[in-house]
Amino acid sequence: MTAQTAVAAGRSAPGPLTLLGWTNITLGAGAAAFTWVTSLALHRPGDPLIAAFAFLFITGSYTRDRLDPADTDSSPRAAWIARHRRHLTWWTIACAAALLPVTVLRPWCAAVVVLVGTMAWLYTAPLIPHRGRRLAVRQLPGVKLPYTMAGWLAITVLLPAVQQHLLWDARTWYLAVAGTLIGSVTALLNDLRDLHTDARAGTSSLPVLLGERRTRVAAYGMAACGAAVGQLVLPLPTLLWAAYNSTVLASYRPRPGGYPRPWGDAQGLVLLAAVLLTW
Repeated sequence: MTAQTAVAAGRSAPGPLTLLGWTNITLGAGAAAFTWVTSLALHRPGDPLIAAFAFLFITGSYTRDRLDPADTDSSPRAAWIARHRRHLTWWTIACAAALLPVTVLRPWCAAVVVLVGTMAWLYTAPLIPHRGRRLAVRQLPGVKLPYTMAGWLAITVLLPAVQQHLLWDARTWYLAVAGTLIGSVTALLNDLRDLHTDARAGTSSLPVLLGERRTRVAAYGMAACGAAVGQLVLPLPTLLWAAYNSTVLASYRPRPGGYPRPWGDAQGLVLLAAVLLTW
């Protein structure tokens, strides 16, 4: 085996952490962990069924999105997904099947499925008339980030709060604002990775509009503001979370096939660990 062949073989066999990112398991686990953080911030016990819903819904829906031919690119991740398409399809079906009993036991989960599913459809459907043609929501300037964070907010913060009958508690909204701001850092990090793909697809994400340098500055500003708001609900954990996300962003350098996950996807797990260690 030549050196070039060995390198190619190494690249075609991603490590365990990379696989957890490519299958969206880390992302789903992070969402499940954040539902637990919400419950702890509200001084309530975590709900295993709500956590299971977050894991299954996030993992299944993101994996399904990656199987869409329109969402593929030339990255190693896309090539790996293409090779394992059948297994990933069965994985999404298993996630959807497992969601059914959860939504029966926790009816508010069904409402979130309808809400987020409707948002996802509106995101890509060309319904907005503009100068003789129709645009999708994703083509509106800067909408990608708040749209992404709205879905995340509904699943990880508002759903547990509603289940605990604490939707209008001030701590719910302090955590919602802090989480949206700090969580936006990794959302922007992934948008930076998808910068050229979004530009070709006509998606007006913040990196497409602002460029890389200004997007990084905006992300650091969001982390600082989120940490400040977080002092009202989870002081030290939100500070550590903001520092973690900022470090992940600072260490990212665009390169062919570069993939900022799973470190960004693990933010919910990092925050839960910080909460438990400082509780």
